[in-house]
Amino acid sequence: MILLIEHNLLVSGPDMRTCSRHVLSFFDKSQLVHYDSVEIDPEHSARGSDPRFEELLNKAINTNKEILEELLAKIKDEGCSELDDILNLPQGFQSKMLHTISHLLDGFFGVDSRFFDIDEISHWITENRQNEMNTNPEQCWLIRVKAKSVYGQGFETKTR
Repeated sequence: MILLIEHNLLVSGPDMRTCSRHVLSFFDKSQLVHYDSVEIDPEHSARGSDPRFEELLNKAINTNKEILEELLAKIKDEGCSELDDILNLPQGFQSKMLHTISHLLDGFFGVDSRFFDIDEISHWITENRQNEMNTNPEQCWLIRVKAKSVYGQGFETKTR
């Protein structure tokens, strides 16, 4: 099985080269997410002053929201519609959905993260980051990466 994922990472820096190195270093140091390859996609990356930046940023953030909405709908279909229902949530698929929802809300980067602000450790735009984008857009970069992992016969998942 081949897993292909795109992530959009917000990072501060003077140029795309510096920010790309920062992004690749982020993946190298990640203890939770490991890919066989991570490539920068310069065509779908943009500096804060680029006319495409806001559209790309909003699309990435909205994808996180869509993932949350889908997971919430699924967990409700499984019978968890109120907070008290969590007490009886069975371990397995249902608890995994809750776990993923929690990570998207609490700032832990994962394979389900489609947008992530590396500097602010957030899946959303913080007030601090919004101020930075308004005052120094040339220092803000949205870097898209294409990540790939191969699983199956002869391959083992990486764990740390």
